[in-house]
Amino acid sequence: MIAAWFMDDGSKSYRTYYLNTQRFDSLSQKKLIQMLGEQYGIDGSLNRDKKYYRIRIKQDSAERFRKLICDYVISSMKYKLG
Repeated sequence: MIAAWFMDDGSKSYRTYYLNTQRFDSLSQKKLIQMLGEQYGIDGSLNRDKKYYRIRIKQDSAERFRKLICDYVISSMKYKLG
């Protein structure tokens, strides 16, 4: 599920990954960050993107996030992993 979400609405920056959740309300975003931490040990935070916020995977969790999803990312979307 997380890999499908990333393939659709995710991106990579220089050192980390983003899930574009700009249209989610802040409570929902915080719940998603909490779930990533509790279920997968991935730390995230909210990152301002213009006037909205999105989920940013913290740098110390970026490799864990990549390993979690890489086997499920289809070949034509592997470029998003960096």
